[in-house]
Amino acid sequence: MDKVSGVALGWKLVAVFTIASTLSSNSKAAEPVPSGMTLTRIVIDDSWGGLDPASPHRSHWVIEPRGSGYVLYGNNSQRRMATQANGSWTEERDVTNVAAHPVSGTSVNALVRALRAPPQDTVDPAVFGPEINHAGKKIDELVQELTALNPPPASRQRILAWGNSLRQGQPLAQAITVGITTSFHTDDNPHTRIEANFANGSTLVSSSGSQNLLLLPWSDASGRKSYSAAIPKALAEVLPPTSTNRKRLLVEPSEDELDDYLEKGMGNDYARFQVQIVAPQAYAALASRFTIVEINPVDTPSDPLFVDVSLPGGPSNLSLRTQLGIEGQALARSSDLDGMMAALNTAATATGLHQAMMASPRDEFRIEHGVDMQSFQAWAKRQFIEQMAEAHKLPELAKHPQLLDGAVLVTQGDDPTYWVALHDRRAVVWKRYVGRTPSPGHSLCANVPASDEALGSLGSSDECLGKVYDAAGKAL
Repeated sequence: MDKVSGVALGWKLVAVFTIASTLSSNSKAAEPVPSGMTLTRIVIDDSWGGLDPASPHRSHWVIEPRGSGYVLYGNNSQRRMATQANGSWTEERDVTNVAAHPVSGTSVNALVRALRAPPQDTVDPAVFGPEINHAGKKIDELVQELTALNPPPASRQRILAWGNSLRQGQPLAQAITVGITTSFHTDDNPHTRIEANFANGSTLVSSSGSQNLLLLPWSDASGRKSYSAAIPKALAEVLPPTSTNRKRLLVEPSEDELDDYLEKGMGNDYARFQVQIVAPQAYAALASRFTIVEINPVDTPSDPLFVDVSLPGGPSNLSLRTQLGIEGQALARSSDLDGMMAALNTAATATGLHQAMMASPRDEFRIEHGVDMQSFQAWAKRQFIEQMAEAHKLPELAKHPQLLDGAVLVTQGDDPTYWVALHDRRAVVWKRYVGRTPSPGHSLCANVPASDEALGSLGSSDECLGKVYDAAGKAL
């Protein structure tokens, strides 16, 4: 077999050895518990809110020193709908108390050490145990798919180098971490929070992510995320078997799950290589003007090219998502890039919006350029004019709607705040998603429409804000 393909038997054996021998290099050592930090209490709240008549399920636990050791006590509860005399239903909770019983001091100390450990940026592949030695098989499979497209020699060498690099400890850990955090699933909202209190008044807090492996990532009180398995593993050792999410903390991932995480984690690089092979001119045109954040493969000539881009040298948390037509190996309309650049520049130079990007570096600011329901088309602009008029802001829009020519709708965060950036560098905080309850002083208003036909049948889960910033970034 051609060794340069990266799948020769000799190379596979080397790859397996390399993967297995680098597993322990990714974990950061936990700090020892200082002798002056006397633990007074640990409180653990463990909940699950999936589709179940008895949901949400909750567990509440307290660990306290007692004598020379520690005890744990608390309760489990679940919902029950009770019928009243008048035939109505009320929500009640069935609670099962658990009396105080000893818990291993060694396990409690291990949990405290895990809480004190510095954040870990990637998952340690050792979490997968011996299954990790199958990683080379999935890597080979994806590399072979790309080389089967007959890339030019230089591209082929880059693909092989990429596959080979993923057999090393840190690149492998990074790919798995990306896969875990981006793997799609229907969330059933598990959540666990730990708070450890000490005699000197200090506190350690860690909260789980969502329905990912081991509920990763875990975040401390400042929001710093850690992909260390030490916290969930140590927590599982102290929790009673009946605790709501304990089984999730003990899960041993399978080879299929590893394959899925690897495929997701390698997906962005895979797509870049694939597009460079099948549509090299289109990719080169994009790369010459933008930073390509994410791109989807083009499987057939009729497929659109979905891509996320940002401005080179612009705000790192501002991106634009769009779809582009492909004709042969090039873009069907190179002029599409001008519209994308104009939209990004409008958002980046709207002073009030730019200030918000700098003040909230962890928030993603996104422009949907002709894609999905957040695109700022005619029907959304009409709603914007109407709602701003109701707020007695920007009255000139009613007579001169052309002032919105070139305006851009930008969403901030996961439960989005909607910004409108105007071409004259003004910015408007239009509204934000709140669900059912607006904040004091605000009222619910219709959601951003997905189409002109949807205007008359919109839900109302946003609250209108209508805060205008002038070109200098001053709130009016």
